[in-house]
Amino acid sequence: MYNEAGSVTALLERLAAVRSTVDLTALAIDDGSRDSTLASLRELQTRYAFLRALRHERNQGMAAALRTGIAAALAERSPGFDIVAFMDADLTHAPEALPRLVAPLLEDRADFVLGSRYVPGGRMRGVPWPRRIISIVGNAAVRHVLGVPARDLTSGFRAARADVFRAIVLQERGFGIQLEGTVKAYRAGFRVAEVPITLGVRKNGYSKMAYTRSFWLGYAQLVVRLWLHRRVVDSRVLDTPIYAEVENPQGRRTAV
Repeated sequence: MYNEAGSVTALLERLAAVRSTVDLTALAIDDGSRDSTLASLRELQTRYAFLRALRHERNQGMAAALRTGIAAALAERSPGFDIVAFMDADLTHAPEALPRLVAPLLEDRADFVLGSRYVPGGRMRGVPWPRRIISIVGNAAVRHVLGVPARDLTSGFRAARADVFRAIVLQERGFGIQLEGTVKAYRAGFRVAEVPITLGVRKNGYSKMAYTRSFWLGYAQLVVRLWLHRRVVDSRVLDTPIYAEVENPQGRRTAV
């Protein structure tokens, strides 16, 4: 979370509703916000016992926030988390889709799940056409170059078994960490699946993603590095989207 004071309360209210289906703990990473995000989180912690707030004293970017969340989730003991899920704090990812996202993991159909805009049933709502085109073309090109047959390699709405993050190391410092995670999980032999989601647009605040020269340069360098370190693995992406709703979480714990 970076300057997400306008969304944080609604996000936690909706996550609280989801807990009737999925046993989850919310790890909120405040990435040096300059607005009242941190104050809102502290107030919300008095209302929601499942919320834990972590703080970066200065803004370090999304990749650093994800690594902080992963480290916190993996450090959990007695019991540990079975699944680590990721979502944006601006409500462009619907908390209500979490049960569908983790279903392939709970049913042992996959180890790493992408919430996909590009499988049947997936869509974008209200997203400007230039951004859509960049995403569609970019995913297609990278899929061809790196040989990872997932349609939405860069989706930020994703979930994986905690063991996936004990087996791979995420090193990217920018938005490319999403691509890095997908490629490394696939190459490590984990089963990758995609489920349909709807990506919306934020109602409050502003997007932190900007298509700057450094953004494109960072992605290009990442793709080159991943291409140079490619190797053949006995793994596959599940081609058929999985639509099953979670009826019984079977006691598994999820960190979001």
